Amino acid sequence: MLAADIRDRARRQLDDLLPSYLRPAGDDVWTFPGGGRLRVAVRSALTPRDVDGLDDDPATLVLAPWLSPRSRELLDRRGYSYVDLTGNVCLRIERPPVYVKLQGADRDPAPAARPPARLNGPRARRLIRWLVDVAPPYRLTDLSRASGLSKGYVSTLLEAMVDTALIERDRRGSVRDVDWPALLAAGAEGYQLQRNNAVGTYVAPGGPGALYRRLADPDAPRAVVTGSFAAAAVAPIAVPAQLVVYAPDPAAMQRFGRLLPAERGADVLILQAEDELSQLAGTRTLDGIEHVAVSQLVMDCLGGNGRLPEEAAALFDWMRADPPAWRRQRLPAP
Repeated sequence: MLAADIRDRARRQLDDLLPSYLRPAGDDVWTFPGGGRLRVAVRSALTPRDVDGLDDDPATLVLAPWLSPRSRELLDRRGYSYVDLTGNVCLRIERPPVYVKLQGADRDPAPAARPPARLNGPRARRLIRWLVDVAPPYRLTDLSRASGLSKGYVSTLLEAMVDTALIERDRRGSVRDVDWPALLAAGAEGYQLQRNNAVGTYVAPGGPGALYRRLADPDAPRAVVTGSFAAAAVAPIAVPAQLVVYAPDPAAMQRFGRLLPAERGADVLILQAEDELSQLAGTRTLDGIEHVAVSQLVMDCLGGNGRLPEEAAALFDWMRADPPAWRRQRLPAP
């Protein structure tokens, strides 16, 4: 699509939102009553990686046929305004104060013939765990060895992450920076705790809190805690009411807890991990009880129901405040 067509359609879109408000001063600058001005940047396509190539001027209005959710997130971070032709709009003007934000399409209406690699599925989440849990830099070969994934697969995913500005690589191809909050959120897209993992639902006769404390007993079967009880141990926001555990032997866990099967009102969930190499890697022991790694906990909370997504937000805050408490400085030695 030609730049002039994008510019004209975007201008008509803004005219419909704010009739007689926009006063184009030419193709490159649009002005508004009260002295507001935005420099217009037209792109036939704008990937997340392209956002860094824009001029460092927040008084910029980006116009494009379509902007992905990740591109919009990065534009928002830098304070840019934008309009795409599917209806995604964010208009920021300081004089007079104007802020307009509208939701359009999250999927490209004219996708490329070859779609980009997707970051969902158990193997992709396994690589994401390594990228989040260990601070860069590291090489592709090191990531392949640590994760047990092929070099070709790791290379494809890393390129997709570069394209979406989730990681940065140097000239030699080594990963030198990771946007770990955005990467965790990307990994959790399409992941549902009770759909991706086999799950049994139960009621604990003595309550979930009592059963949680009993997991420290030497005779307890292996149970790795996730969900609200694990989140409350790190960044509590409420008293946990449901115990969620990964148990390699669900029957042994059911017997140990004297659990009663329940289709409704369950206060204990027993999960069998979709990918133990990922989900049960890097576990932590707190007060004698095994917990999932914090990065896995975040994805489980993002993919859970009830207040679990809110608990994920609290976990993000804790992780940002104290990276050394959860992030390793190097990959394991070969």
